[in-house]
Amino acid sequence: MPSAGFAISRHGKRRVFRPNSFPKQCLDFAPMKDLPEELLDRICSVMDRKSLCKTMHVSSSLRRVASPHLLVRLGISQSDVRGGTVKLDLSGSLNLILFVAHICPIQRLECFQHSWDMHVSELQRLALILGATAPIPDILIHDRLKEGQQRDSLVLYLLAYIPHTATDTLLIILPWTTLFSASLSIPVHVSRPRAGPPPTGIPPIYSHPQSTPPGILARGFSAILMCLRLALYNLYTIIRCVVLRVFGPGWSVQERISTDVDPIWFHGGLHLQRLPNKHTLVTYRESEASNHFRMEPLNGVSESVYSALLASLDFQFIHATVEAGRNLTLADLATFVSRQNHLHSLDCGQNSIRDLISSSSSQYHVPSKIAHLSAQASDIPHLLPLAPRVERIYLSFLSVSNRLIGPGIFNFFAYCTALEAIARLPGWHDLALSFTFNLAAAHLPWEMEASSDDPEPETQLHRVEHLMLRCTKAKQYSGYVYSSSTIRALLPWLARFPSLQRVSFDKDSVEAIRHDERLQVAAAIASVCPGMIGAGDVAFEIADDDEMRDGW
Repeated sequence: MPSAGFAISRHGKRRVFRPNSFPKQCLDFAPMKDLPEELLDRICSVMDRKSLCKTMHVSSSLRRVASPHLLVRLGISQSDVRGGTVKLDLSGSLNLILFVAHICPIQRLECFQHSWDMHVSELQRLALILGATAPIPDILIHDRLKEGQQRDSLVLYLLAYIPHTATDTLLIILPWTTLFSASLSIPVHVSRPRAGPPPTGIPPIYSHPQSTPPGILARGFSAILMCLRLALYNLYTIIRCVVLRVFGPGWSVQERISTDVDPIWFHGGLHLQRLPNKHTLVTYRESEASNHFRMEPLNGVSESVYSALLASLDFQFIHATVEAGRNLTLADLATFVSRQNHLHSLDCGQNSIRDLISSSSSQYHVPSKIAHLSAQASDIPHLLPLAPRVERIYLSFLSVSNRLIGPGIFNFFAYCTALEAIARLPGWHDLALSFTFNLAAAHLPWEMEASSDDPEPETQLHRVEHLMLRCTKAKQYSGYVYSSSTIRALLPWLARFPSLQRVSFDKDSVEAIRHDERLQVAAAIASVCPGMIGAGDVAFEIADDDEMRDGW
């Protein structure tokens, strides 16, 4: 009698279960198929693993009753099966992936978390099993290989044999700790399915012959013949490239990924997450937080896919930058920040966040650990709920003007709104502010007359004890820096800060001032600020510890 169990279907693609026949060693369990289901469940609950396996080969009804008990013996609970979560620690239990997939679709698979000293062949076997089952949206594979085993092509092998990763557009994020360059930001590599490699170039259309025959007519005929021969050769080369690209055997997945992302190693583990529109996020499983993540536009990646990437990314970062013009929604940024447990600084460039007016900032309160926040002043009220523990805030100001030529007018409304939001920050810790002004703009804060009706926004900043002043470094405003007279004009404005203890100027934003005059200016600032002891509390160079990530 043929043995029952999992077998390759006639189509050769998936493994199917054949319950109609069972081996001779299962004949003793045949009478059980006529028992009530409640009694069968009670009997299966006391069976060992070997007996349950024999029972499952009797009939489909017995298999339905015995399956949950067998999975429990193998460490998979019924709730995990219903939730689509499978965790496999032993390499010998990889066949359970096919077994569970026939009961319920698997939504998340985690392998080898508690296994040690594995061989590469186990991961290759896992790839073959995943290729025979339905696509799994979330796959986490831990690195438990023995020391000294070859790992170079292991990731390429896994990505090539898992069905959806071989056909999807891959978004690969590699930690720089594996690339020996931890000081750089972590990029997002995009690998799209293509028919062939990119063209390497076309031979020149014309080249001079090495020798020319004597005579004008002979030389002319030789030049025409050479040009015709080169034209035919180049036409043949172009047609050959097009035919190979369109009708050729195609590009292997390993070659395509290794060309787009090089190098790529199996380090710490591999996490595969299915995203919308046939995209797959590929990340390495690392125990420590990486250095810097830069959110920048990706060619060919839609906004919905990028939003899913930020929502699915479980990699931990210390610094994050939203590039200028990224046009990221506040909801996507809040989702990203909420998943980061070690994020220390957040830098948002100009026009990097959108939908701020339509979004209510009160709904995005995230208990993050962000200590440094940098953004333009108009975005600060919306970003502060993402950083309730912020210690240093770096503000830049955009000028408002309807003129095509000229520096414009200082955006005093954004300035007041930002300071009022900072004053409402919860907590009691001291704050440090950094202002980057365009000194060429009109109506700067120290040029505005105090209003008798409304209090100045600076007077509400009782927790601000350090103020850093910079100027815009654009080329058209390179001549506008802090001079001695400009700094003296700041005195009434600096006096509005009730708890100011330190003032620092960026050394590149201050013109050359004599040492004795600097002492006089510093003493004048200290005289109007009650929290300062003397001229030593005024610095004409900002310390490295007070700088924002990547400078200004």
